[in-house]
Amino acid sequence: MTASTNKVALVTGAATGIGRAIAIRLGKDGIAVAINYVGSPTQADEVVNEIREAGGIATGFSADVSVVSDITKLFNDVNTTFGGIDIVVANAGIAVMGIPIVDVNEADFDRINAINYKGTFFVLQQAAKHVRNGGRIIQISSTSSLYPAAGLGIYAPSKAAGKVITEILAQELGSRQISVNSVFPGPTATPLMQKEVSKEEFERIGQNINLGRMGKPEDIASVVAFLSGPEGAWVNGQQIIVNGGGRI
Repeated sequence: MTASTNKVALVTGAATGIGRAIAIRLGKDGIAVAINYVGSPTQADEVVNEIREAGGIATGFSADVSVVSDITKLFNDVNTTFGGIDIVVANAGIAVMGIPIVDVNEADFDRINAINYKGTFFVLQQAAKHVRNGGRIIQISSTSSLYPAAGLGIYAPSKAAGKVITEILAQELGSRQISVNSVFPGPTATPLMQKEVSKEEFERIGQNINLGRMGKPEDIASVVAFLSGPEGAWVNGQQIIVNGGGRI
């Protein structure tokens, strides 16, 4: 498939996990994709190559979303390369789980909020500045911010911030016909998830989901593809839960 929609999407944190699945899906849907990554380009190159081998258009862009100057440069570089931006998926984030609030230290607090809160805020700010009229802004949150549990004292609040920002942006950008929505994945089988929980806990979580399995990154990507496409044009200011059912 060749890029056929003349649309350009920027996906942050697109080298692995949910971001990778989103980028690949959008590429297969004919959207040119800017693959944001941080650190080694090896995994990002794999995503770029997979999209290109399927006939799509993709380019990698290194930027640390915890650094505002990096975010500004990222958007400018994507604009220069593709001539504009129509879709931004604010996906980049990290997880710090299993730490009781009484044990949280300042370094952990600052590290997770630098990416999940500060990074998300300024990515969405730049999206508001750069996305063309009629475009889409999608923020990837987490159901942990809706159904908080013990051990999520710094992670859940850091993901909850994006929900409020998107609700405000949906009002501020409505006159430009830009829709802004949040997607809330439930437990999803990503490398990050598998790193954070034991095999036994991983299996237990899957068994407690109504549909009987852990989510897949592709499940989340399908919802983002819907919001990015023509069928999702009238969805705005919403929080879409993608978790297979159940308060988990």
